[in-house]
Amino acid sequence: MESLTSSFPALVALLAGVTFLYRVWSRPFVWNHPSPAKIHHEVIPAVTQNETHAVSKESDFPEDWLAGKGVFELERRALFSKAWVCLSHRARFSKAGDYQSIDLAGFPIVLILGKDSVVRAFHNVCRHRAYPVTKKECGSSTVLGCRYHGWSYNTYGQLIRAPHFDSVPGFDKAQNGLFAVHTFTSNSGFVFVNFETNATASSPETEVLDTFACRNRISPQSSWVSGQTLEARFNWKTALRSKQFQDVTEFEDQKASPIGALLSYLQRKPEGSSFFFPITSLFTTPSSGCWFSLSLLPLSEQKTSVRYDLYSYKKLEDEATKALLAKFTFALKEKIAEIEAEYDSYVIQKGDSMSLLSKLDPEDAETQQRILNLLKEHKQLEKARGTEVFPATREPRTNAKYEQAEQLCRELDCQNGTGQKNLSW
Repeated sequence: MESLTSSFPALVALLAGVTFLYRVWSRPFVWNHPSPAKIHHEVIPAVTQNETHAVSKESDFPEDWLAGKGVFELERRALFSKAWVCLSHRARFSKAGDYQSIDLAGFPIVLILGKDSVVRAFHNVCRHRAYPVTKKECGSSTVLGCRYHGWSYNTYGQLIRAPHFDSVPGFDKAQNGLFAVHTFTSNSGFVFVNFETNATASSPETEVLDTFACRNRISPQSSWVSGQTLEARFNWKTALRSKQFQDVTEFEDQKASPIGALLSYLQRKPEGSSFFFPITSLFTTPSSGCWFSLSLLPLSEQKTSVRYDLYSYKKLEDEATKALLAKFTFALKEKIAEIEAEYDSYVIQKGDSMSLLSKLDPEDAETQQRILNLLKEHKQLEKARGTEVFPATREPRTNAKYEQAEQLCRELDCQNGTGQKNLSW
């Protein structure tokens, strides 16, 4: 007790010293402080209410960025007609004739695996009457046939059957195959398409993609498990947020599934996700044996198809897979409903796209800016040419032989007596 009493004055002195130093150090240091006579004080006038908006920068984005018909049509010409878009993966096609039909911003295409093990893309329209050669979302057939006049095509897009046209002088099947779409398959198996009608198109940059795939064991040998397309009532750009879908697989009871690591998902492993401009994201976790792709397919200025596909690089139990897909689909539908509610609240009811844009992270804002820049560049091109430019549009056929074939088809329609009403899809 005597020792404690004797040390008390020293303790008080120590605390006083600390307090003094704290007060000194808490004040900002000023190096080369000028004398009071040299300090210049500038009085800044207060901003009046009428002057408030004069100092704010006007947004580069149009007010109808997330709902405008004109914006959407420009996107079709400036972006989706020219950009390489990642739409599928080689693992989606296991045998010759496996196909997948997709509508991207009003461009219907079909991806099909040829007998040479190459995935090709074609416009999903018959060369004669422009009816779909398939109306199914997916299937398997080495022959795709239009049900209007029976024109049929093989896996290379070549016309192999055209009833009643063999007698038409000069009719050449080789000149009437399906319109091909530029297709590219990366080393890791991702399938890209480009709608430009140029004879050649530069290949997409896939080095970063292939590196990501290698790190996460994604390859052409992966197995497609299942997938689904869900329709959503919002503009496709509304969902271009890096963390928008990161919580859709966070479920309870994860231990019951052999791929439970997928269910803990990527918020703890941000390196397990990647975005491929303009519409596709990948999500993977190496410990699960699974990865999935999610694509935002624009249907119109206010509607989007959300397509997801689940893949695996190891064998999965059927029951576990079914449980996973059921939970994932349920969670994804809830997320879509959440985005729809936000979109309806801001854009549909208030016409306010800017408020949603203001909520974006810097990375997501950069994606929106990239889209805007592409639209501006194409608009400048159109301005210079004095007309709208459609990179994906092909010139219509106008020659005597084609008109002769058209006349034959009109006669066939008359023989049916009912024309289009007699179609069987």
